[in-house]
Amino acid sequence: MPVLTANRRRAAGFTIVELMFTVFIAAVLMAIAVPSFRTMMTQNRLATQTNDLIGAANYARSEAITRNRNVSLCKADTATAVACSTGTGNWSFWIVLNSDGTVVRTGTINTYGNTLRVSTTLTNNAVTFGADGLARTGTGLVANHTITVCSTVSLPENIRTITMGAGSRLSTARTTGTCP
Repeated sequence: MPVLTANRRRAAGFTIVELMFTVFIAAVLMAIAVPSFRTMMTQNRLATQTNDLIGAANYARSEAITRNRNVSLCKADTATAVACSTGTGNWSFWIVLNSDGTVVRTGTINTYGNTLRVSTTLTNNAVTFGADGLARTGTGLVANHTITVCSTVSLPENIRTITMGAGSRLSTARTTGTCP
């Protein structure tokens, strides 16, 4: 039987101190990364919803010009709605309609557990694009009406505002505030 000597090889592996130090470093990194990740996710959700609504407005305008007839973008009550909503409040669904009432496109607004809201200053929650490509509401040409996408999560720049200006030009702005 061999005699144990002081020079024997040390067993491979980690000591408990090394493992505890590694776990500590990982915890510190997670404490720094998680809040930043949540902010990034919320910012991306705002940007995605804003881009979807801009795309819907551009699509409605394009269809109006292509078809040479009025096409409307409006709030809908359900995902299968075939008419614009007459109710007030936040948007959950939207539709694009031809002047003959045919639904051309629909969309759903993901509220992510009611942390995202969409509202507008448009008359009757609708905008109609004419064959000339200009946006109109119940009172005439659109001038500085807005669609607001807002996050209830507290973070910088939690509001995206889509403004329909003269000539039906769309612009977006980022602001900080409370959701309407």
